[in-house]
Amino acid sequence: MSEAKRLEGEALDWPALDPQERYRRCAWEGLLIIQRTDEHVWENQGPEAWEKFSDETRPGWAGPIGRKLVKDHPADFTPDIEGALKLMAVYGAEVWGGGHRDVTRINKIDEAEGRLTIIDHGCPQWRAFSAEMRGVFPCNKACGREMDSVVRQGLGPDFEVETIAGRPMGDDDCVWRVRKRGVGQ
Repeated sequence: MSEAKRLEGEALDWPALDPQERYRRCAWEGLLIIQRTDEHVWENQGPEAWEKFSDETRPGWAGPIGRKLVKDHPADFTPDIEGALKLMAVYGAEVWGGGHRDVTRINKIDEAEGRLTIIDHGCPQWRAFSAEMRGVFPCNKACGREMDSVVRQGLGPDFEVETIAGRPMGDDDCVWRVRKRGVGQ
């Protein structure tokens, strides 16, 4: 096709999104792609197939984010409980949460353990679920796998993240415990 033919017609301009809106849209799109894929596997192949799918795919997208964040911010994401908690908060609130810092809390219990809490229903994934999927789909398992992948691939295999509370488990808050083996033992 000739250049003249490709550019035929009246040239139009379109609005530019500011960087914050562009980020929010991209994060939301990524979350929806993952969530709709999860729902499709869950509804068409069943819970066991979804769990296998989740365990096989989440480390491949969450882990590299953890590695990149640690590489780009080594002074913030240190290989200790404080660094792990900060990494989890950034992943949960900044990467997927669209900047929802007001619903994200991190608390250091001691040198070997800490907790990340998303209070009430501040999770963007929970808000995006269809009414039929809320309370049925084990997003606590999905998020636990992601958080574990972010921390272990970002900071090392001595860390372990476990979901200890969540909406599908009947709680208003989602809570993840992070532990570092070999500290204070």
